[in-house]
Amino acid sequence: MTQSVRAPSLLPRGLSRFAPLLALSGLAVVASCKIDNGLNGKGTQPPPFDTGTSFVPDTSTADSGTPDSTVDSVPVPTCNDEYFPGKTVPQLSECQAESTTVGTFNPVVLWDTETFASNSSSVSCMMQPVVCNLTDDNGDGKIDDNDVPDVIIITYSPGVLRALSGSDGTELWGATGGGAIQITGGAACGDIDNDGIPEVIAATSNGVDVFDHNGTEMWSWSGGSGHMDGTSDSPGIADMDHDGNPEVLIGNCILDNTGGKIGCGSSGWGSSTNVGSAAFAVDINQDGELDLVAGNAIYDIDGNTEWSNGQSDGYPAVGNFDDDDNGEIVVTGDAKMRVQDDDGTVLCSANIPSASGEYGGPPTVADFDGDGKADIGVAANSTYTVFHSDCSVLWQYTGTTDPSSGNTGSSVFDFEGDGIADVVYADERWVWVFNGADGSVKMQDTEHSNNTWLEYPTIADINADGSADIAVCNTPGSWGSKNGVTVFSDADLSWRKGRPIWNQHGYSITNVNDDGTIPVHQETNWLTYNNFRSGDLTPGVGYSGPDLFAHIEDVCVTECDSGNVDLWVTIGNQGYNDVTDPFNIDIIGQTDAGEVILDTISYTAGVPMGTQTASILIELTGVPKPLYDLRADVDGGNSTSLSQISECYENNNEDTWGAVVCL
Repeated sequence: MTQSVRAPSLLPRGLSRFAPLLALSGLAVVASCKIDNGLNGKGTQPPPFDTGTSFVPDTSTADSGTPDSTVDSVPVPTCNDEYFPGKTVPQLSECQAESTTVGTFNPVVLWDTETFASNSSSVSCMMQPVVCNLTDDNGDGKIDDNDVPDVIIITYSPGVLRALSGSDGTELWGATGGGAIQITGGAACGDIDNDGIPEVIAATSNGVDVFDHNGTEMWSWSGGSGHMDGTSDSPGIADMDHDGNPEVLIGNCILDNTGGKIGCGSSGWGSSTNVGSAAFAVDINQDGELDLVAGNAIYDIDGNTEWSNGQSDGYPAVGNFDDDDNGEIVVTGDAKMRVQDDDGTVLCSANIPSASGEYGGPPTVADFDGDGKADIGVAANSTYTVFHSDCSVLWQYTGTTDPSSGNTGSSVFDFEGDGIADVVYADERWVWVFNGADGSVKMQDTEHSNNTWLEYPTIADINADGSADIAVCNTPGSWGSKNGVTVFSDADLSWRKGRPIWNQHGYSITNVNDDGTIPVHQETNWLTYNNFRSGDLTPGVGYSGPDLFAHIEDVCVTECDSGNVDLWVTIGNQGYNDVTDPFNIDIIGQTDAGEVILDTISYTAGVPMGTQTASILIELTGVPKPLYDLRADVDGGNSTSLSQISECYENNNEDTWGAVVCL
């Protein structure tokens, strides 16, 4: 049972309830005398029990032994007020990542390419750049991680697939393919023919064109009518059957690595009602087999429907938002967002606030606020919103500009190593970087322009200098005349290291190796990184966790006969992050009936790192007897399932008094 906290009286005992506030305000607080009840301090053996709980008023007279009505009765003992001041506490070095280095955020343009030697009239880039290593830059006869990565874009019109040097943006080659159907969508790269060098896949209006690293067309496939959008589709690569020969994915169709059709699904293909498709392959239910994930269905390698939940299709992403190892699917589009379980059950849904009539682009999954839990980022026509996994809003920025499509995506990266995944987003007129914790603007580049489709900025170590870079496509439009692609870097080269690759729109870290080869057995990204469309190789490297603990300072038992017990509890944080969210303090009693919750209070004042609060008076009423012991649990005690605060350690949140309280 849970007992309510007694209201403070007008006597001095009520002072201790407000003592922490008084101490913070600078007012002096004088503690009254402590009660010597035989229970101060803790030992391995309970101290002698002598509390006065069997108090009986003296009714005898000094001389006759007969009652004397004129003798005043002795007052019933009460608890005096106590106060234990706040203090600093040592912080646990284990709760701060040793490799944490906080850099600066001073973005500059690394290089900017607006004109091209081949097909010079095709300069508008309305797709997501991808990054792979296609060239032997150091002349050692090998294309490997000793060379500089390259940036691959598609420009229009006509649709030209272009490879640019990551060093300076110089065009390496441009290709249009030999077919009558033009390139119209996005690109992906990866080694699909097992020659050790990535190939490049470009989406067409009805399929894909595949090119080698020199820009020579290898094969094409046209058969996606009814299985893809046909405009701004995003191809992908995965070894779905684990045979060492990766499959090419487009819409809800699966091709072998020579262009043969394996199968196509019969429901959604990862698209909203506006433009583009963005399906990809992961092992959503952890059965060892990769699934092709659309917005309202998943398919096996043959295109057979494993489930279809009857919802509208949409742009998918995946993450882990619960306690099992299976993934959850985030779906966006048509001004809505929902989270689905691995079997298609809708766990929660929400309208994108202030986005009535707008669309909503492909979602991003990351720990935006550094609390150790994955969140969801979604761009729309005029907003960028970050949701918690329960579909509640963490923050929203209003003032972006994307009226032409409202379908752009975003990427995230912890540039400075502070544990916060910053949002990188490009609308029609600006390139934005938002602080992931609160949405404050860290960068607003005014040189950008784009009519937008399904694209988003790409984050990788593009020039191999050990610091991450940002690649953004541009096209002339209503807000400017910018062409080609722009790459940003940090003036101080202090941004954390990025990968040398970002190979597809539906990107997660484990879907491709650094050298562009495709894993035969793709590791589950959310079990290690729990992000999607994120470049953070080691989420948490910059994250330093809080670590709460409780301490029972003293217990007053002089009112046990009235069912009242007072205790003074302090809460400490020996970690390296402030605790600002509310949490519960539970007082547990050991009784003849076992453990009983005697009181639960919500603590909302916060606990800064390296501090211990002033004492909190908790007044228990209706306490059962006998009461053998008391325990204070902070934030669910040592049970991780009851915890609301992500901590460095979850198994040190309990403190036991260690002595009999009331008999």
